[in-house]
Amino acid sequence: MRRTPLWRPPILMSNQRKKTYVDKNVQGAILMRLVMHWSLFLIAGAAFLYFIELLGPAPHEAGKNVLNRHAPTVLVVLALAPIFLRDLSRLTNRFAGPMVRLRAALRELAEGGDVAPIKFRDHDFWKEIADDFNRVLERVQTTSNDVEHDDDVKSTELIESESIHA
Repeated sequence: MRRTPLWRPPILMSNQRKKTYVDKNVQGAILMRLVMHWSLFLIAGAAFLYFIELLGPAPHEAGKNVLNRHAPTVLVVLALAPIFLRDLSRLTNRFAGPMVRLRAALRELAEGGDVAPIKFRDHDFWKEIADDFNRVLERVQTTSNDVEHDDDVKSTELIESESIHA
């Protein structure tokens, strides 16, 4: 049986996406950047601590002292990394998800498909883009309907004029 958490932050309570990782290029780049920054921070921190130990009373035991004193801190930092990556993945989903949806709607519209207005989730970023897209979509559909109506009128007129001359 699946356990449900007792509490979730309000932002995650309604209308969740099924997938957190929806755009490999954008989200992957951001998550990799976080991993690179995190790694650089750990390396720089270890080098700094090692240097400090070299200035201490027992420089020949600097490496051992750094490990003895700071290994628990490093383990905690490493243990927190997946939590931070998951949280960042959820955050990036709030702008990557809407862009995936918008690209799909634009692709469908460009291929001549029937596109419904789009609506992003409550806590997504860039809701204004959905509003802008919907205004453009309405204008395209209105223009398309006008062109179809004009074509129908011209076809009818052509048929009528051919039957009069025949």
